Amino acid sequence: MKGCRRLFVILLILSCASVSYGAGGGRLYRYINAEGVVVIDDKIPPGYVAQGYDILSYTGQLLDTVAPSVPQNAVEKALRKKALAAREKEDRFILISYSSVVDIKAAMSRKLSQLDREVKGIRSNIKGSTRRIAFEQQRAANYQRGGRQVPENVRGTLLELDAEVKKSESLLVLKEDEYNKTEERYLGYIERYRQLKAQSDANKLGE
Repeated sequence: MKGCRRLFVILLILSCASVSYGAGGGRLYRYINAEGVVVIDDKIPPGYVAQGYDILSYTGQLLDTVAPSVPQNAVEKALRKKALAAREKEDRFILISYSSVVDIKAAMSRKLSQLDREVKGIRSNIKGSTRRIAFEQQRAANYQRGGRQVPENVRGTLLELDAEVKKSESLLVLKEDEYNKTEERYLGYIERYRQLKAQSDANKLGE
């Protein structure tokens, strides 16, 4: 009788542990957002629950798949399939291209350094053009103070410099955005690489 009670207590403890784990003890959820991008997070926004999702272990191993609770049309199915295919393609790229987190960080550093040089070059060009504009404006003011008409070449130079500055400023915005997106992409590579390696190690232990 005592043995049965002891077994019952053990089973009860294991059951509670299982419930605790399922409530937030290391599970991740994979779903597709409104942009068709695969998202892996420890929670799902309510708006995406009905479309179905995957339950993963913290190592990235697939534990279960929850089917959509509402019928999906052909477009939604195609988007889901495309997003999952894109995720698998990116996973293969990460594993083939990098052998460690250190490799990814080194690649990120090289790319960000290159973009940083480009950004600094554009800013330098803007400063140079701005100084030239100030010089030409001073020349134009001197002509006007002397009661003379501003020469056509001075006005033309000012127009060209102004257009050059606006073009450089637009390019600067694009390059700064590229810098931020590149950094975000490589940080995503690092996080995903860790998940894939953890999943691989877990699979090896289970063999």
